[in-house]
Amino acid sequence: MKNVRLLGMALIVVMLLAALSGLGQARVHIEFWHALGGHIGRDVLVGFINDFNESQDEVHVEPIYQGSYLDVLNQYRLAVQAGDTPNLVHVYEIGTRLMIDLDSTVPLQPYFEASGLEPEYMVDNVLSYYTIDGQLYSMPFNTSNAILYYNKDMFREAGLDPEKPPTTFEELREYAALMTGDGKYGFGNYNFGWYFEQLMAVQNALYVDNDNGRTAPATEAVFNSEAGVRIFQWFKDMMEDGSYLDTGRDGSALRAAFVGGNVGMRIGSTGGFASTYADIGDRFEMGAAFLPAPEGVERGGVIIGGGSVWMPKDHPEEKLEAAWKFLEHLASVDSTAFWHVNTGYFPVDRRATELPEVKQLHEEFPAFRTAIDQLEASQQTYATQGAVIGVFPEAREAIQEAYEQVLLAGMDPQQALDEAAAEVSAAIQRYNIQMGF
Repeated sequence: MKNVRLLGMALIVVMLLAALSGLGQARVHIEFWHALGGHIGRDVLVGFINDFNESQDEVHVEPIYQGSYLDVLNQYRLAVQAGDTPNLVHVYEIGTRLMIDLDSTVPLQPYFEASGLEPEYMVDNVLSYYTIDGQLYSMPFNTSNAILYYNKDMFREAGLDPEKPPTTFEELREYAALMTGDGKYGFGNYNFGWYFEQLMAVQNALYVDNDNGRTAPATEAVFNSEAGVRIFQWFKDMMEDGSYLDTGRDGSALRAAFVGGNVGMRIGSTGGFASTYADIGDRFEMGAAFLPAPEGVERGGVIIGGGSVWMPKDHPEEKLEAAWKFLEHLASVDSTAFWHVNTGYFPVDRRATELPEVKQLHEEFPAFRTAIDQLEASQQTYATQGAVIGVFPEAREAIQEAYEQVLLAGMDPQQALDEAAAEVSAAIQRYNIQMGF
């Protein structure tokens, strides 16, 4: 009898274990490849995903860091070739055309329309960037734009009003000269093609033809226009003035110089706003302003930066539904508020600005509001919507090489941009042939 009771208890234990195992299997596992390193990836993103996983028992998301944005895109292309893609992949904005042309992901428009998300409250500029031919292809995630960071203490020391940052190229050059001296520079910059794209959009100037590749696939680069030359000439003039600190392609060196109080103004992404405030501490008071535009040029606006999340196809329906559940959570009002408060990336849903934690942040640190105001003030044009080309990483590299030719080798800005445009146009044409355009 004792053995029978023991056998019965053993069967109950087995059944309980089986039931628990079944519960575990019911939780759909999702792999999410991302490109967020440092504090934002290690702490903010992981904490955000852990909270999501604990909030429900249907989906478990595993964040997998794959390196830089370019690393993620290259790894994903290999995964497509191997037929072994993740369930979600985080791609920077300039990968949009290539991701569409790879035809390896599910357009999100049908999911979006059937969901509880309310597009009328979402920022038009953001949705429009990832919408091609009326289809939303990916979910906006860490959305940023470029703003002017500046040191209010250095403004005061130079006799400048810290509440009146420069609004034009010409003003910024004047301010930079006034703040330069004793080992300090009025303006600092590092060689990053995204800033060139932003300064083109501020002038409402196109990067490539066919309305930035929005009305038809682009066939050639047009950034070697008067607008492009103005940008490089502006940098070159400040370099010759001695007011320009160039840190090459090292963004960390520029950040360190600014945080250390040795650079008065710099262009930077809103995505690093919270961490920059934390690093500065009580060294000085930081301000933020719209990007300047050249005098006499009608202001266009800025292009969104950062990344979005794509949903690869060829996965079971339950995986697609689970992946969408996370994307829907990612785009919620509370989530976009969380990302804004903890990083500086701006909220995709405008209602987030009405939440108490966001209002408190903006009251305490008004500069966090700058990126939102700058985007809302931007015109809705093909220039501010941003270019879509399949060879954008190569285009950025060409611009960065042209920048070096101008600032380090003394080349004429028009010549440097003409050579870069010819190189990018050739790459676009090769890409179009490969894709059958």
